[in-house]
Amino acid sequence: MLLKAAFLFFVLSSIFSFFSHPDVDNDLWGHLFFGREILEGSRLPQQNLYSYTAPDHRWINHEWLAEVIFYGIFRLSGSPGLILFKVALGAVIVWVLDLIIRPRSASPLVRAFALVWGMAILSPGFNIRPQLFTYLLFTIVIFLFYRYERGSRTVLYWIPFLMVLWVNLHGGFLAGLGAFGLFSIWTVLKGRQSRKMSEPIVTCVIPLILSLLFVVLNPYGLSLLGFLARDLLLDRPITEWQATALFDLSFLEFKLSVLFVLLFFGRKDSLRRWDFILSVLTAVFAFQHQRHIPFFAIVAAPFLAGGIQKVHHWVRTSTREWILAVAVFGVAIYQISWVGSMHWQHRFRLVVSPKEYPTQAVDFLQRNGARGNLAVPFDWGEYLIWRLYPEVRVSIDGRYTTAYPMQVIWENWEWMGGGKEWRRLLERYPTEIALTKRNHPVTALIGNDPEWVYVYSDPIAFVFVRKTPSQQQLLDKFREKRLHPPESPPIYFPG
Repeated sequence: MLLKAAFLFFVLSSIFSFFSHPDVDNDLWGHLFFGREILEGSRLPQQNLYSYTAPDHRWINHEWLAEVIFYGIFRLSGSPGLILFKVALGAVIVWVLDLIIRPRSASPLVRAFALVWGMAILSPGFNIRPQLFTYLLFTIVIFLFYRYERGSRTVLYWIPFLMVLWVNLHGGFLAGLGAFGLFSIWTVLKGRQSRKMSEPIVTCVIPLILSLLFVVLNPYGLSLLGFLARDLLLDRPITEWQATALFDLSFLEFKLSVLFVLLFFGRKDSLRRWDFILSVLTAVFAFQHQRHIPFFAIVAAPFLAGGIQKVHHWVRTSTREWILAVAVFGVAIYQISWVGSMHWQHRFRLVVSPKEYPTQAVDFLQRNGARGNLAVPFDWGEYLIWRLYPEVRVSIDGRYTTAYPMQVIWENWEWMGGGKEWRRLLERYPTEIALTKRNHPVTALIGNDPEWVYVYSDPIAFVFVRKTPSQQQLLDKFREKRLHPPESPPIYFPG
């Protein structure tokens, strides 16, 4: 009983440690802002109202329901509520994964280590984002596949109803459909071998067809599916969409888990199993794009448990298990004390780092009544919408292709990178103010442009104002040295 308690404590402390970190995602301000807009306006905005570069472009917001939920939580309980919600989702995912791996190992030691390993792989992508709902629902779908294998022949009929929810929470529902398609093919082929074709068609293929039909139940109908089909083929110069490097120490838990699964299960008979094939596919996608790593963590969990079970023989004696229980109890205490002290320091609030976000520059713009069209770096866009809209509209933000045409996106990248056509964004669109990062090449270029006036800088950001009639009042204040310096904004969300 004490051994089980020690391993349970280890898992719970790991949930708290891996899933409660108070970092802020670049797009969180936007998710809350758009959720508020939807609730207060009782409708989905159809155009990109918050940008001056693409104000008439259609906005397909496939995350609208997640944004409404996030804003509702934030409105009721602030950023502590968002942290607790994130931890709760993580705990449910871990619980469902435990239900999946329990038939493979009754040992609390094996299950604890497999779950903690899975959490370590999940944690880099576990920010407060709509993707959290995809991770949860994907885990539930995988669980339903295993329930089906164990004899629950009607359980897959839950998936179409999950899809109605999922398609309105996040575009990651495509991962669920893909996994369902693979499982259905495997089930039909297995039924064909046993000459029992009718059963998998009724219990598996029909729920798959219903799932494909039910995803149309979203505000955009078939247009959403068409958009996502085109969008998935695009290359993006965004970190999470970049390939996972093979020969460095980044995402080490993920890389070790891939080797571990292949070492213990990479045999010919494994290729006849749907879950092993899905593990290989998710690993391939994860190496192609970092954002897909959590999918591998979910699918590979039972294989991690099975592999750990195979190396468990050396701790089978009660003495060694007692030693290991004491060790993991110590690790759990350390995790709780470390993350607990961090949350005690910040009173369980999200932290906005002034070294990552232009909190002082935005305060400067607000205090001096800045109005107009603002060229901004991609990853600051939604923070600026939260702080400055409607007085200021931005050139780009993290909604990317859901709200901007590729031409506008390219022009913003070219501007930020100081490319050959960096002026194109400023000349093609009525740009009046520019906020740049200190280390971006465009900062030096625009600083040497006689059409622009440097009015402010701090350790991470520069502000430039264009010599245009609409900005004459701000420029006059600058020449007369009447501009107000920024105050030190709070480091706690929303900043």
